[in-house]
Amino acid sequence: MNGDPTRSPALQALGRVREAEERAKTIIREAQETTAVQIAKEAAEAAEKIKQQALAAARSEAEARKKAALDDAQKGAEAVRAETRAELENLRRRANASLDEAVRRISLKIKDVLEKGTV
Repeated sequence: MNGDPTRSPALQALGRVREAEERAKTIIREAQETTAVQIAKEAAEAAEKIKQQALAAARSEAEARKKAALDDAQKGAEAVRAETRAELENLRRRANASLDEAVRRISLKIKDVLEKGTV
């Protein structure tokens, strides 16, 4: 204090203003840091949510594809079974027809042998 009573209150006020500015800067810096941490936390949570949704969608799509593949395989297997049954039935008919023809020929030969008495 240089003896001037008017400067002293002005200097004191200036000092208080500087202190207030420093406190304001500290508060702003802390708020920015807190906000940055909060934003990072919210971003991480949002990213995790998006990741879980993407995984759920991928699982659902994979399950649908798996079901479609199984359905196709079952339809294909049923078609093969039906074709096999049809072929088996065809073979039975042909075998029965051949058997009937064989029985008819043998019957004719037996009849011929019995009628002529020669082998």
